[in-house]
Amino acid sequence: MAQLIKLQDYISRYESNIYQYPTQYIRLKKENWNKMMSLYEQGKLEEPELEEESVAEEEKPSKWKRLLQKREEKEAEPPHDLKEEESIPQSIEELKKYFLDGLYPFQMKWASTTLREKSFVDHAYKDDERLKYFLQRIPDTYFLMYDPIVILRQAEMEALPILIGPQGLEIIYYLDIPGGEGVDPASDKSWFVEQNGVRKKILNPMFALNRTESFIKSVWNAYGLDFPVRKVVLAPELSFHHHQEPYMTSYIDLAKYDAWLQEKRQVASPLKHNQLRAADSLLKHCQTTSFKRPEWDEDQGFMEV
Repeated sequence: MAQLIKLQDYISRYESNIYQYPTQYIRLKKENWNKMMSLYEQGKLEEPELEEESVAEEEKPSKWKRLLQKREEKEAEPPHDLKEEESIPQSIEELKKYFLDGLYPFQMKWASTTLREKSFVDHAYKDDERLKYFLQRIPDTYFLMYDPIVILRQAEMEALPILIGPQGLEIIYYLDIPGGEGVDPASDKSWFVEQNGVRKKILNPMFALNRTESFIKSVWNAYGLDFPVRKVVLAPELSFHHHQEPYMTSYIDLAKYDAWLQEKRQVASPLKHNQLRAADSLLKHCQTTSFKRPEWDEDQGFMEV
């Protein structure tokens, strides 16, 4: 599960210490997966009791966390009801999905709080399927900056999603056209898409990709970094027609998407120093809006170290 190191202008745990938290996250994730797997193999994975509605949402321990903290007493208790029993994972694949779904709120917490500060998170991100999709399908050794607010030429700008891997960085423009079929990168200014049998003009995604690239290259110049940057138009539901990709740019369509994703899953390389330096430098040039957390609002979850 890729690590969400920056979300919008929210304060991130990673920006306080990019050299500590990535390895800590990987270790804690592994420990808790092993613990959940052990409970599953012993048949001790139970559906926890429902929380009272009066408890504030952000103060509720997640269903996943409560499973890991289940009591050790062996006496049997009657099940709550059939619906709850059916929601317990019944296979390893279901368990993996259950684990990743439960990990998502912790990812959001790390991307919006530190031990002493926090940011208000737009509720839409808590149910953002595209964000969850990226995080759950890409390995831990990749960092994701999602809709980051960056500083370019002393002005704020919302950049495109940035994926930082051990060997290089990708700027991602997600091209999603409901009912779309084919894409024709016809000109420098406009592209055409076939949508429900109608040819429709859209703005060339390269404009947005180039803006984000300009921000990244300005940071590289400021810190003397040399880390590969590739621009990606990601269109997993579409097909590109008669096109030539610009330099250091990939058009990933329906035919190429699985290979693009599989390439990342097969990366055996650990976190790299240049990768950490690149991420640290970008984080230093992102906008952050936060406030101090009151003393009583301190997390006790397993990720709070």
